[in-house]
Amino acid sequence: MAISAAGIIFSSLNNNTLSRLTADRTVAAIPFACRYRLVDFCLSNMVNANISNINIVANYNYRSLLEHIGSGKDWDLARREGGITMISPFQTAYASSTQLFSTHLQALKNMKEYINELKEDYVVLMDSDHVLTIDLTKVIKAHEQTNADVTFVTQKVSKDYTSKTPRMMVSSVAGKITDISMNSTYNEKNPELALNIFVMKTLHLRTIIEEADAYELDSLTKMFLSSYKSSNYHVYCHEGYVASVSSFLDYYKHSMELATNENARESLLGQKGFPIFTRVHNSAPTVHTSSAVVENSMIADECVIEGTVINSVIFRGVHVGKGAVIKNSVLFHGTYVENNAELNCIVTDKDVHVTAGVKLSGNPNMPFFVQKKRKV
Repeated sequence: MAISAAGIIFSSLNNNTLSRLTADRTVAAIPFACRYRLVDFCLSNMVNANISNINIVANYNYRSLLEHIGSGKDWDLARREGGITMISPFQTAYASSTQLFSTHLQALKNMKEYINELKEDYVVLMDSDHVLTIDLTKVIKAHEQTNADVTFVTQKVSKDYTSKTPRMMVSSVAGKITDISMNSTYNEKNPELALNIFVMKTLHLRTIIEEADAYELDSLTKMFLSSYKSSNYHVYCHEGYVASVSSFLDYYKHSMELATNENARESLLGQKGFPIFTRVHNSAPTVHTSSAVVENSMIADECVIEGTVINSVIFRGVHVGKGAVIKNSVLFHGTYVENNAELNCIVTDKDVHVTAGVKLSGNPNMPFFVQKKRKV
């Protein structure tokens, strides 16, 4: 019997820690890995697991997200039944005041009517800021076999792990969670990071929402922290590449890692049978002129490269002029770098114009950000 599951994607619950990148967009719409948006990885993981009823929870600044997703046809989700549903704060006769979501549970309570109408047996909840390629079919099957209340997707982290904000860290014995804590650094007692991917029965999610309403709770994390000892929570440990984008510096470092580390690229983008889908642009190929030099870089289509690009990520429609040198940088769509300019450890938002001869340099631990449509 085929697995019956619906998906819920939270698009914007950590806007504050990514404020440089979310001034004009929600977290899910942040460009990543040369030609994708963060939401592409969530959608693709679900579609690859034959999940075709997906709800995306959005707060504000989601115009670019709507434009990117469109009808959902690029993910084969333009359907009469199911497909993609965008959910934002809305008014009802029972709650006349519209409030922005700040937690998972607030968002789930707000979309209670949608959840009550779900026909699927299981629900997969995902955040947009953990970027990975994962076989959700295996996660759901593991959840069935253990008969868990909730299955947490986790990853064992190294001792140098840090996060901008405290994250759920867990420990487990034979797959069953024995302890949960909130930490922003490595915790020897709880060495597994919860990737904010949760699998549960639809009936269990409805029960969680009913309890939250009854006891006026507004944090799913606090519910997990207070109930794990009396509940059957299990882990599914993911062993592949994960980019946890909890801050601007995280975003920059993971971008540089993908540009320079072939194993990371293969784990995220090259897994056979698990393609990452994105909006199709039908753009022209990139032009590399005779003066172009490219090393250890990811370059999208529709670019013109006349200068030098080293250890960088270049999105669509970028022009790098003759004699220009781009090192350790991320250039968003439409960035124009004139002749003989030099950029090092720089992230440019869309449609930035860098004039001839300008030299900008940040630091690997403090990259410099240029706002959208700025001329430097």
